[in-house]
Amino acid sequence: MTGNRLTPAIRISAFCILLLSAACTGHAKPKAVPADTTWSRAPGTAQLAGYAYRQVFRHASVPNGHGGLIRYSTGKGALFTCAGHDVLLMPQGAPFDRAVDNMFRYNTLTNTTLAPADVAQNVRHLTCGPDGHFTFGDLPAGAWYVVTMIGSDPGDVAVSAVSTQAGQTAHVTLQHRWNWPPSWRHPPSLW
Repeated sequence: MTGNRLTPAIRISAFCILLLSAACTGHAKPKAVPADTTWSRAPGTAQLAGYAYRQVFRHASVPNGHGGLIRYSTGKGALFTCAGHDVLLMPQGAPFDRAVDNMFRYNTLTNTTLAPADVAQNVRHLTCGPDGHFTFGDLPAGAWYVVTMIGSDPGDVAVSAVSTQAGQTAHVTLQHRWNWPPSWRHPPSLW
């Protein structure tokens, strides 16, 4: 070094050290969601209003000339909602993530192996109204999963993630559009 100046080799070395330290801190593992979800049992001032539905279209088929059929929609068929079904509200985080994914994958809300006791004690329940609407009140602020069944026997599980804030009403719409892949988090894509 001469005076306050760094030689080119030292400048390059210092730059590389800065880059490496930035790369290491930039790729840190995401923080795990705490397993303590007792906050979800506390009363609060938030509300969650929701609607759950599934649109089923009428279809027709015609021969394609090669031994197969071409299937096409002939218009709107029926609208199914969550009317009369249980609506579950549970906090996001372990072990709820796995339970919710399994409920969707196995198309059930009631299998106790998919929702063990440590999950069940933090789940809020209500019955979906005849018009497919539901409202949870007195909720604490936080991140939640909403899960319900849409349609009649056997029906289809629909899931959505939503956040509540104190003194406000959060709105959520649940739709069931697919059964595969086995995750509600990754809808199918044609691309």
